[in-house]
Amino acid sequence: MNFKLSAFTFLSFCFATVVSGPTAQAVSLTTIVSGVSNARGVSFGPDGTLYVAEPGIGGSGNCQPSPSTLFQPICAGNSGSVVRVKTDGQTDRIFNGFQSLAEQPSGNQGAGPQDLQFDSFGNAYLLSGFAGYPGNRDTETLALGSKYPIPETQLVTFPPSTPDSVLNTPNLAKLFKADLETGALTEIFDFAKYEIANNPDGGDIVTNPYDLTISGDTAYVIDGGGNVAYNIKLDSSEVKATPLPLNVITNPQLPELPPGAELPPGLINFLPPDENGNPRITIQSVPTGGTIGPDGALYVGEYSGFPYPQDQARIFRIDEDGVPEVFAEGFNAITELTFDKDGNLLVLQFSDVSQIGSPDITNLPGSLIQLAPDGTRTTLVSAGEGLESADGLAIGPDNQIYVTTRGVGPSNGSVVRVNRGAEPVPEPTSVLGILALSAAGLGSKFKSKLKMQMQKFKA
Repeated sequence: MNFKLSAFTFLSFCFATVVSGPTAQAVSLTTIVSGVSNARGVSFGPDGTLYVAEPGIGGSGNCQPSPSTLFQPICAGNSGSVVRVKTDGQTDRIFNGFQSLAEQPSGNQGAGPQDLQFDSFGNAYLLSGFAGYPGNRDTETLALGSKYPIPETQLVTFPPSTPDSVLNTPNLAKLFKADLETGALTEIFDFAKYEIANNPDGGDIVTNPYDLTISGDTAYVIDGGGNVAYNIKLDSSEVKATPLPLNVITNPQLPELPPGAELPPGLINFLPPDENGNPRITIQSVPTGGTIGPDGALYVGEYSGFPYPQDQARIFRIDEDGVPEVFAEGFNAITELTFDKDGNLLVLQFSDVSQIGSPDITNLPGSLIQLAPDGTRTTLVSAGEGLESADGLAIGPDNQIYVTTRGVGPSNGSVVRVNRGAEPVPEPTSVLGILALSAAGLGSKFKSKLKMQMQKFKA
């Protein structure tokens, strides 16, 4: 994740505000696999095999300060892999020894293999993360980075490496076509080089590819470092980068600092007070999860940037026009989204509370929320019910929900199946408000289109 600040003009319609009451359904969880380090994306192959990305715990190699860790160093190693659970329950690791970055000596906050997904022909694709200035990845990106300007605040907090201290991790921040039998990787796209040369959000030069979705001939990658949603043709013929907008926060709750301590420059952007004299700041989107909806649009959830304000994370909808529109809001630290067969949008929260004031981010109270096509919001798994620091989400071949939990720390992570009992009861205070729509009736047009697509999706 990247907590940098950027300028991006946000022209959109705010489609949905979601308010919820207490949870209305009890569930149980079944552990499928455990012992995964910094567990990330979970997926299923065509034969029902389960895969969970294991970014690893870094190692004793070179280090760089990272905005994902509030500028604490993350160090390189070869501890990443993808954990494979076959339908008979046998477990092994593929792509073992993949390049990895993480804090040391804790091994927390790993970046390495982030997600493994399949196209409709059964071909596998592997996404690797990074979490930092992409010029520090290897000597080639360092040389490329020297040709492009770097913001002054970035030079203070996480500057370029020297040639002898680059991370030597050329397989990070890339999308590959992957051969699961031989381990061969065919590069499709390099996010590090693209961020250096293009910097789509116009802020600091940072990349952290975090989430992968494949639909048709296109890979959709959510970059939490660059604050960008990518559309990438699987044959590498076309790339489209959509920056996600800043969020304006009024009356922010800023963390208390020890005497004499100061926030790193550029971490928070203070705006002039509003008309009532209330202080305001802008924070980054830090998008972390994406999925294609029944209407064909890309839905993107955000974690939110520092200082992680309560109930301020949003979900965006990006249609053919490429303009992010706020679809729903009022969430916390979203890490993943997906739609089920009934057209419900499932929203995974890493934590229900801000991580500010929580020194141990390995055990934060995560939850799973369902948004029905009519806007009804239901909490399927509440905070404290077993989805601590949850970080990956998928619908299995059995139509059950699978979640990676304890997604921070060495060997902490698990994949659990959510065993739903009776049909969920809608929460009485749920409401879907259509806001800020034009007089031309765009709201009705959107709802009609989404309803038609939902019906097609169910058929």
